[in-house]
Amino acid sequence: MLNIEYAATLANALTPITLISGVGLLLLGMSARYTHTTDRVRDLLKERRKIRPRRDPKLERSITLIYERTHLLKNAILAVTISAALSGSLVLVTILEHFLDLDLDVWKATILLTAVVFIVLSTLFLVIEVHLSLKALRITIHDHFRS
Repeated sequence: MLNIEYAATLANALTPITLISGVGLLLLGMSARYTHTTDRVRDLLKERRKIRPRRDPKLERSITLIYERTHLLKNAILAVTISAALSGSLVLVTILEHFLDLDLDVWKATILLTAVVFIVLSTLFLVIEVHLSLKALRITIHDHFRS
């Protein structure tokens, strides 16, 4: 009987564990984009220091857009990290439920729903960031052909 209960607990814990794995992949991609945008802002700031006191509106616009992208990615990373933490707590609640012989279904459903909401929120931030990235690219291409 104990083996059957343990197997059921393990099966219930696999869903949030799988969710953590998927969130980890999402986080990896976002982190790479975040690193790229922060490096790019630093490069553009160095470029701006070189041309001082002259101001380049294109350069200023690029810095602003990339900084906005970085801010969106920070929010996306925060949301997906919260989702991973909630998924981990779901595993903990599932195990506690088993060992303490409690009925925590409402807690588990709430935690799972909240974790999924944070994934959706993170994805929305990422979509907005990609849209802004394409806008910045369009401006760069437009400026290139005008020159």
